[in-house]
Amino acid sequence: MSDNKKYEGVVLWFNSVGYGFLKWSGSTEDQDMFCHFSDLLDQPGYKTLKKDQKVEFEIGQNNRGEPKAINVRIIG
Repeated sequence: MSDNKKYEGVVLWFNSVGYGFLKWSGSTEDQDMFCHFSDLLDQPGYKTLKKDQKVEFEIGQNNRGEPKAINVRIIG
């Protein structure tokens, strides 16, 4: 579930297994946002992100109800 609000961030790291974290300023806690390859859009084949790439995303929840980045697109 998403609030459809778009946020911007920068990739801190993303590993070859298919997950990583985004740095963003969308919360008062300023916590890094988890990102999984299954939530990357507009990438055919092997989906990955590179350190320092700028991204746009929405916030959803994992199966435990914790926040994660969804509908992630590379920008810029």
